[in-house]
Amino acid sequence: MVTLNHLNRRDGRLELTDGDRRTHVICLPGDTPLETVASALGGQRYVIATSGDGRVAGLVAAAQIRQRLESPNEIERRRWMQMPLSALLNVTFSSSGSDQAPVRLRNRLDCVALTEDDRLFGIAVDDDIFLSWQRLESLLSVALSDPLTGLLNRLSYERRLMEEWSRAARTGMSVGVVIVDLDSFKRINDTLGHPAGDAVLLGVANELEVSTRSYDVVARFGGDEFVALCLGCAPGDIAIPIRRIQQGIAGMDLVFDGCPIPVAVSIGAAVRHADFDKSDPRELFSAADECLYHAKASAESAWKVELGPDCSGIPEPVSPMGTRPPSLYGSTTPAAVSHPEKLFD
Repeated sequence: MVTLNHLNRRDGRLELTDGDRRTHVICLPGDTPLETVASALGGQRYVIATSGDGRVAGLVAAAQIRQRLESPNEIERRRWMQMPLSALLNVTFSSSGSDQAPVRLRNRLDCVALTEDDRLFGIAVDDDIFLSWQRLESLLSVALSDPLTGLLNRLSYERRLMEEWSRAARTGMSVGVVIVDLDSFKRINDTLGHPAGDAVLLGVANELEVSTRSYDVVARFGGDEFVALCLGCAPGDIAIPIRRIQQGIAGMDLVFDGCPIPVAVSIGAAVRHADFDKSDPRELFSAADECLYHAKASAESAWKVELGPDCSGIPEPVSPMGTRPPSLYGSTTPAAVSHPEKLFD
């Protein structure tokens, strides 16, 4: 049968045997270090990651693993070797019980093979359909990304925060949240139009990816607000990515339709170093949000707070990153960049 969308179906029977396996499927616990995973890869395209109870948690592309372990940055490469397989999961499957699956395993199953252009697209068995992961992967990636910037969206970020929080509770690795909020963004939209605002969002998104490490998580939280999940920061180290972000955004040379657009941000950050079982991720985000409030209300554009037994837990400003040479600003002064509203008054 051929449907109007050129999808072919062929009735048949799926037969399971105990013969020689021609396809080797790699299935490893999600907490397996990537260095160990890489040694078992062979020529496989995907690795199945399992959760603590042995259920399937998701699939990770082998190419993604190799890309991380072949990073030109030696420090990041060593760090990726220690990172768990689950850190690369774009999608985490539900942990619902196997009794909810409608298909019972039998040696022979009547099925319908779904093909498109003579390629197998999926198999329909009983009351379920099994579709090609290669086809679904790109669709799921789009669903979990911000359509404008390509960064993770809020849903993806919150899932990763929960996962990293659980892992930190086991390993003791710190978790930091950095909120980046654009200053006077509405004025840019109102003065130059929404296409100019989109150009600003894209530029800031690119700078955030460049300014953070490859194993950190950057997402667009919503509107003109971004968030970065910084992992494994020692006490005091959260100031390093904050200053990198400040420097990168201050150095943006953004021009739209011949009009230079100054961009400035306010930053709030919170890091928890211990006692993960006595708190939760929402409290960490709220602490970063409080620091963002201080940054918006004071002369200092970035504030941070560190949480843990040996930390004060009191928000404090991040010392300035230093002043760039005026020549780098062209006709725009550093003061105007710090207060972009002056350019629009």
